[in-house]
Amino acid sequence: MREVRRFVREALDTEGGAFDLDDIDLMTAEIATNAARHSASGRKDGGVRVTVLWTPDLARVEIQDDGDSETLPQMSHSDEWGESGRGLLLVNELAHAWGVRVGDDERRRVTVWFEAKG
Repeated sequence: MREVRRFVREALDTEGGAFDLDDIDLMTAEIATNAARHSASGRKDGGVRVTVLWTPDLARVEIQDDGDSETLPQMSHSDEWGESGRGLLLVNELAHAWGVRVGDDERRRVTVWFEAKG
């Protein structure tokens, strides 16, 4: 998912805004990794679609998976010492706002988005 992080960072870095690119990079990595682990995005020839929108004061990153996931993204509070399940908790703490949209087609592509203030 290095390419996804680089794409987002380059899009926002050229803007010259006061965005915390390290936080945005971390949130992007968490969401893209979840897409690869839990959807068709992680299969051979799979991928994610990334949209970056910004104003001088607000950046919005949307990451859409390739669908076919059995579960929807959710925050996990179950095991604080576990090796996984805390990515969206991190996004919840770092983002100004975030959310999930589920497509209504047969593949149910999931888009996870977050916003960061500049």
